[in-house]
Amino acid sequence: MAELTKVFGIDLGTTYSAVAQIDEFDRAVIVPNDINEPTTPSAAYFESPGHVVVGIEAKNMAEIEPENVVQFVKRFMGRKDEFFFEYDGKQYAPEEISAVILKALVEKAQQNVNAEIKDVVITVPAYFDDAQRTATKNAGAMAGLNVLDIVNEPIAAALSYGVQAGGREETILVYDLGGGTFDVSVIRVDADGVKILVTGGNHELGGKDWDDRLISYIAATFETENGVNPLTDPHAHQELRTKAEATKKRLSQKMKDPFTFSFAGSHTRIEITREKFEEITADLLDLSIRVTKETLDELERKIANRKIDRILLVGGSSRMPMVKARVDQEFGLAADVHDPDECVAKGAAIWAVKRKIDNLAQQVGYNTQTGEGNQQAFNQALEKEIETVRNRDFYLGLPGKSGVNVSSHTYGILAIDNGVEIVAPMLTKNTEIPFVYESGERQFGTAFANQSTIELVLMEADGDSLDPAQCKEIGRGHVELPPGVPKGSEVKIWFNYSADGTMALRAREVSTNRECEVNIVRSGVLGIGEVKEAGKELAVLEAR
Repeated sequence: MAELTKVFGIDLGTTYSAVAQIDEFDRAVIVPNDINEPTTPSAAYFESPGHVVVGIEAKNMAEIEPENVVQFVKRFMGRKDEFFFEYDGKQYAPEEISAVILKALVEKAQQNVNAEIKDVVITVPAYFDDAQRTATKNAGAMAGLNVLDIVNEPIAAALSYGVQAGGREETILVYDLGGGTFDVSVIRVDADGVKILVTGGNHELGGKDWDDRLISYIAATFETENGVNPLTDPHAHQELRTKAEATKKRLSQKMKDPFTFSFAGSHTRIEITREKFEEITADLLDLSIRVTKETLDELERKIANRKIDRILLVGGSSRMPMVKARVDQEFGLAADVHDPDECVAKGAAIWAVKRKIDNLAQQVGYNTQTGEGNQQAFNQALEKEIETVRNRDFYLGLPGKSGVNVSSHTYGILAIDNGVEIVAPMLTKNTEIPFVYESGERQFGTAFANQSTIELVLMEADGDSLDPAQCKEIGRGHVELPPGVPKGSEVKIWFNYSADGTMALRAREVSTNRECEVNIVRSGVLGIGEVKEAGKELAVLEAR
């Protein structure tokens, strides 16, 4: 294995996760886990203090000890105030659980590669905000990994699909229905790389919701026949979840499936048809289509065109026949179901090699994006790295490739307009990043005469509303002013959203030259000190 390919891609999924690498034939391939499976359930079973089991064994234990098993934690990344798991007197935040899963994923995959799994790229949905991305990166750090980058899942899927081959230009809609999240992005691909034009999604829509509908249907049928609801018992609930997921998968291959279930001394046999399954989940599919159409509406507002050349169906839940049939019908294109369980991890592995090449260029003083710097030194360094590879064109084609992202949210600052508190937008959703904002001349000023303090509050809008009550505060700072500053004295605002997802907000009162920089602290993410401390604790935790 060449040094350049000693990097790995990780698809950290809601229900299943996968690890990928570039093999000796310069192909992106999945690294199987310890039982030779390509994907591993994103479930953690706290077996005893200091020992956690991850994967299919953990998922199976959910039926026996549901109180000691954690699943679907991705839905709560960046929202630790809404979730915690407690075991043996310790509370675990979402990113700590994800770190445990990552640590076990690496341990399982390590058995099938001859290089240390250390340098990684981890994928996230394109609509993840900076808190969710930070939480994901923190999880990697706590697991002892060097996270080279956090890359959007549709970009990874496009790289895996090979849409850049031959420099063909296309506009592609990536419909990504995973186990716990739904992500839809429109991307532009050409010889220069992959560029997200618009993105949308729902972090509470995924295959789990289809499972939940089937579980509710079966439980209601059982109760009608036997007078008792199995959902009142956590063990029976987990058994239903395991069986319902298996039935859902079988219904993708056949038109009906017998379902048998026993609880409280009663037994029921139900024949689940694909037609019934599609009927009880129709509104979920409707929701995904509505989100997709809204994303296309945003595309049209942005570029005055909504034409799509191709549709990629990604995510394990896109295997359901109803999905392709409906997408084909709604959008008039035959969608491609592309390696839905593995393509994101494979694309992340490709991106990891690209990041490795970018780091190599940086070391010799060359910018692969702009072409500035010592290109000769970079070419020599790259040639040395790939002298033993089989497919030189693969590596030579990666420098300069871009993966342009857009902001998945709108960001603004609290302000007063005619006595009414508002959020003044600085960066709107689906604006390309990196992005730099500078307020216009006299756009902002002090609210009243002799004002002693300017409060600078950074707000995030999850939807279209800029009502302060419906936005989330993500940072606060203040500028102390001397006496005598008149009303309306100009305040300059600068806001920077970097490509790596970090933000900076600064303000200066012009007449006094007093300024401040806002410390952006997410309440839903562990702090730097907490991450370091958790990393130390997880380092001695056995996760397999």
